[in-house]
Amino acid sequence: MLQSCARVCYTIENMEKPTASPPKSKIPRNVIIVAFVALASGFGQDLIVPILPGFLAALGISRAGIGLIDGLLQGSTSIFRFISGILSDKFKNRKFFVFLGYALSSVARPLLALTGTLSAVATLRTIDGVGKGMKDAPRDALIADSAHEKARGRAFGFQRLIDTAGSVLGPLVAAGLLLLFLPTLSTYRLIFALAIIPGAIALALIAFGIREPKPTERAPLQLRKKFPWQFWLFTGGTTIAMLTKINESLFLVRAHDVGIPIAWIPVLFAGFTLLYALLSYPLGIWSDRIGKLPLITAGWFVLAIVEFGFAKTPPFAATLFLFALYGLFFALTEGSGRALIADLVPQGARGSAYAVFHTIVGLGVILGGYMLGRIWDTISPATAFHVASAGSLLGFLVLLMLVLADKSTLSRAAKF
Repeated sequence: MLQSCARVCYTIENMEKPTASPPKSKIPRNVIIVAFVALASGFGQDLIVPILPGFLAALGISRAGIGLIDGLLQGSTSIFRFISGILSDKFKNRKFFVFLGYALSSVARPLLALTGTLSAVATLRTIDGVGKGMKDAPRDALIADSAHEKARGRAFGFQRLIDTAGSVLGPLVAAGLLLLFLPTLSTYRLIFALAIIPGAIALALIAFGIREPKPTERAPLQLRKKFPWQFWLFTGGTTIAMLTKINESLFLVRAHDVGIPIAWIPVLFAGFTLLYALLSYPLGIWSDRIGKLPLITAGWFVLAIVEFGFAKTPPFAATLFLFALYGLFFALTEGSGRALIADLVPQGARGSAYAVFHTIVGLGVILGGYMLGRIWDTISPATAFHVASAGSLLGFLVLLMLVLADKSTLSRAAKF
């Protein structure tokens, strides 16, 4: 798979150079390098994510504890997205913050092999979240700055395609090790320790491959003047939906509860991630043609269906179908959402825009992750999924308002 991706990237990079503006089909060098950085780091991350619930359960940590750890990860990610995004705009240096963020995550992940308590796991996952947050907003701004304005959906879709390839390979390797050695604490720790290898590869690619885009005019952060109402409505709708979104750890716990053996959970994770990867690039191209918002809005409706389905304790076949829809949700929303924000704000404020968006959304994730875990523990899993489905549906309705807004206004602000 890696060789095929490399051949594709080589072909893209060596296309005939344009005589005027860059062709929409060209994927810039920075986007290609960032994509493979994300592949390596995603491989390391997703060695860990699908097995972490089993590891935590083996340590005797409750569902609320699992939700809290995931909330701390997401929350620290969001806070440092805010800080790094604004600083990357101020200092016009995306690469430094991208490197620093990946470095923190690359150190924190293999250290999970040495943990044995809730507080230790929570601390390392929080550091990992700091690293994710430190690099996410500058990385998204780096992609947006490097891509042609009429091909941002394509660029983000390509990045998500290659990134997600690592999220397919990581769980498959984890599943192979669990099947070979059985799901014991020692096996979990071995898998965590292996995450040091892809982390080192990612750092080398950043250091020697990424080139800082040409800086734009520096300007102070003025949120109300810089960001249009469409940005705030999009942020609000996404926050409402994320406030009640079931996190990946609890989705995987639910899959085990309905009968999927724990050793096969990483394979299930890899399956829906593979679908996400395969759909990301064509949907990114499509979003450049028809607009980003319709795809994003449809994605939240799909998630509402998925969460409602899991509230009903689905049989095995239905569980597989729901996880396929879960992959479709990510493919519809992730790349298109990042590209939409780039369309809505000026180039010099993109880091700040990603920072504000991810921070507001992430604060909702912190509260929601623990709240849904508590509902799961104290009432029932079905209730938690019903609440999540209602929240996703509400977020869908808010974003639908944006889709149905005055198209002449929207076309000037969001290229819709």
